[in-house]
Amino acid sequence: MLNEYRKALDAIDDRIIAAFSERMDTVDAISAWKREHRVEAFDPDREQAMLARLCAEVPEQRRDAVKALYAAILSISKAQQRFQNTNIVLIGMPGSGKTSVARHLSTLLNRPIASTDEEAERRIGATIESLFRTQGEAAFRAIETEVVRDLASVWGSIIATGGGTVVSEENRRILRCNSRIYYIKRPLSELDTAGRPLSQGEGALERLYAQRHAIYESFSDVQLDADVDFAETAKRIAEEFKTCYHV
Repeated sequence: MLNEYRKALDAIDDRIIAAFSERMDTVDAISAWKREHRVEAFDPDREQAMLARLCAEVPEQRRDAVKALYAAILSISKAQQRFQNTNIVLIGMPGSGKTSVARHLSTLLNRPIASTDEEAERRIGATIESLFRTQGEAAFRAIETEVVRDLASVWGSIIATGGGTVVSEENRRILRCNSRIYYIKRPLSELDTAGRPLSQGEGALERLYAQRHAIYESFSDVQLDADVDFAETAKRIAEEFKTCYHV
């Protein structure tokens, strides 16, 4: 008789897993819709209504168990949606490898990638270095904020920021809305300064670092040293991001 009970439980468990998989497929579809329409709010009123309906369908002695089960399912579903819709933002000193790491991350997580510097140059039709020479830093920073606002609106993406992007309080506010922030640290002696106007000149890098390091640390959710192999750095970020959202 015990074996018969066990077989019955096995069949029930199979149905539960199949239903759960179907539910998560639907969660994925909802996440895609939310990304497209930039909808982030969960609906606590609907959740409470669903819970009340489910509890009404079971005997009173089962209701606490149903509440616990439903809470667990909601927690998993919400984590999945946050994982899929939250942006990954890379910050750090100019030349620290943010764009290279982002490209590897894009492959690992199958996410779109964007660089604030590259997008700014595309919009102005010139290099950042030339814009600094002709119009000054303020002109570039105004364009940069427009770029940040547009790139951050694409949910579930990877954004490599310029070295000075998060110095702006407005840029930090925009990025914080729907992002997990990673500060990529690299020794100053290893930073690539080519084409980076604020990194030029004796002592320039050291001064920039002194001005920005505290901002990078306080704004970021995670700080990590860049590996020589940027692919390894990307792997570490991907693993941390998945762990954060329990997927």
